[in-house]
Amino acid sequence: MANASIAGYGCRQAMTVGNTPATGGQSEFLVQPLGTNVAILKGDPVANQTAQGNGTVGFIQDAAQNAMTDGIVGGNTWASNTANTNRILGVFNGATFVDANGKPSWTNGLNAGQLTSVDYNTGSANITAFVNTNPQQEYIVRADAALTNASFNTVNTFGFNLNDVGAGVSGQSDSTLDLSGVAVAGVANYMWKIVRSAVVENQKDFAVAGADVVVAYNQNANAFSA
Repeated sequence: MANASIAGYGCRQAMTVGNTPATGGQSEFLVQPLGTNVAILKGDPVANQTAQGNGTVGFIQDAAQNAMTDGIVGGNTWASNTANTNRILGVFNGATFVDANGKPSWTNGLNAGQLTSVDYNTGSANITAFVNTNPQQEYIVRADAALTNASFNTVNTFGFNLNDVGAGVSGQSDSTLDLSGVAVAGVANYMWKIVRSAVVENQKDFAVAGADVVVAYNQNANAFSA
């Protein structure tokens, strides 16, 4: 039976490695207002900006975007053997800031060039982002193509395809796992490795696009395990 949907949703928390419950713990990071010339979406992996591009060190960016804020390649061509010293910190889960009208705000996703004003509690107009940084966290993602036995070979690793570059209304990512030939046997430099089927009803047909699978970090790609 074909899968019910092929639409992506980024990363959804599953269990952690060892099948232990996920705590949902999050760390706070800063996003530079007006420095986010690409959006940051809920469910997308994020990385630090790097001075190797045109970034401002100390702020995070959406690593699922094909061109990240600092100008280094992301998305399905992100690879830790390129200029990317900005390894994956975790998965974005929303942000808080004071908007241009002085109103404290919470959002699932940030649009490019998000306008903010000074938070008088901190004296800064920076945006505070919340990121799941557990390197042992597993995620459920949706595959963009049919899977084969080789897809589950943990030597092969995969990136993300992001179709919608803006946060829109919901702020939710529509990223899918890229199975379109990016994985290279023996080269484990992309973001994710597939662990198993997510066994989601109506989303478990491996013969066509849209199957939900469980992924874990590629060790070479994660900032806390590399």
